[in-house]
Amino acid sequence: MPSTSERAEDPRPARTRAAIFAAARALTVSDGEVTVNALAKRAGVSRAAFYSHFSGLDDLMGAMLTQMFDHAHERSTACARDGRTVQERVRFGFGMLVAYVERHHTFLRGALDWKFSRRTYLVLVDTMTELHAEATDRLGDAVPEHLRTEDARRAIVGGSLALCEHWLVTTEQAAADGGVPDATGLLDSILAIAPSWYTGLEPGAPTGAAELLEICRQVTADEES
Repeated sequence: MPSTSERAEDPRPARTRAAIFAAARALTVSDGEVTVNALAKRAGVSRAAFYSHFSGLDDLMGAMLTQMFDHAHERSTACARDGRTVQERVRFGFGMLVAYVERHHTFLRGALDWKFSRRTYLVLVDTMTELHAEATDRLGDAVPEHLRTEDARRAIVGGSLALCEHWLVTTEQAAADGGVPDATGLLDSILAIAPSWYTGLEPGAPTGAAELLEICRQVTADEES
């Protein structure tokens, strides 16, 4: 008989999580109220099954956002294998963040109205702050000594997320009217405001946001096709 380690992993938990994720996206896009009961019904699972995976809406939203931005980080990390500099990878990472926000505009804008606590946002900030630590560690002496801190990284994360949230809100009506959200301006702002020692861009210089975002859009489309 095959050993425990040789047995195929049970696919049912992954299918259940995927169904719950899909239900959350569908309810959000359709402006339906997102509750545990509604999610379980839409996903075709019991409340007990939902709670076997998530402790509540906070936990679910945290998992969905973490998965989304983990994908962006994975693609950014893959740039290292292409011989890109750390600062090029930083710019690509920002580009992937914005590409995911743009692609999932409807879901993320609707998610702002979910009934979850501030804890979800703080978990996301913590996760992204850890990811930025990898970049600042690799930059070494290029980082000003007084900014080699978690607080500095947290400020970068908080600033970029605040701009993303503002963009989601200000483009809501245009999207509702059938327009296709264009986040080029969002990426341009993030790159222009981020420290030059971090992005490698000279203050006031063109950011190349349009070209970078087009590349990142294609990456996200390829991943989800």
